[in-house]
Amino acid sequence: MLGIFGGSFDPIHFGHIKLALALLEHFDFEQIRFIPCQQSPHKQVVHANAQHRWQMLELVTNANTKLIADDRELKRSGLSYTIDTLKELRAETKSRQTLVLIIGIDAFLNFCKWRQFEEMLLICHIMLLPRSGYGLPQEGCEKELYDTHGTDDIMDLSGALNGFIYLSDAKEIDVSSTAIRECISTGAQPRYLLPGNVWNYIRRNNLYT
Repeated sequence: MLGIFGGSFDPIHFGHIKLALALLEHFDFEQIRFIPCQQSPHKQVVHANAQHRWQMLELVTNANTKLIADDRELKRSGLSYTIDTLKELRAETKSRQTLVLIIGIDAFLNFCKWRQFEEMLLICHIMLLPRSGYGLPQEGCEKELYDTHGTDDIMDLSGALNGFIYLSDAKEIDVSSTAIRECISTGAQPRYLLPGNVWNYIRRNNLYT
């Protein structure tokens, strides 16, 4: 299985890294790809530019051959749409690899607002990550999707190329990029929230001040 982990990674931190390592340990992922967006349709602003976010991501992924930095969305102009990335990856892998889109359960609550969301489960599976204060959808389009495609058997994901939604039991790491940026902006040092080489890069380039 190929895990697809998108986001702004502004900056990447231990929450992202420890989660990816836990997924590699507990599930049958050959790789997890970190795919930073150029500009998310769901967020108003990106604080560090694409080059800085990419450099910080490479500092982390270079140390583990199963964590891959993928810059395809940074190379596109305009908003970054997940469906475009999924179509590209499916064309590259053809029918040889199972694709698993990894998203927080909070993001899934608005999944039906994503561009061409109805096509995504024809290309990949979706793995939902628990988020404090959020549960499965109780109404609307997202509930119908989960009722139709949801499974509690992880083997369903490895047994088919697409079509299932699986709620993982991966533990949430209570770290956020927003909290890190706010910490840096006040002059404090987020030493235990992100890797030392990422923090050194942020200081050298005077980011988030």
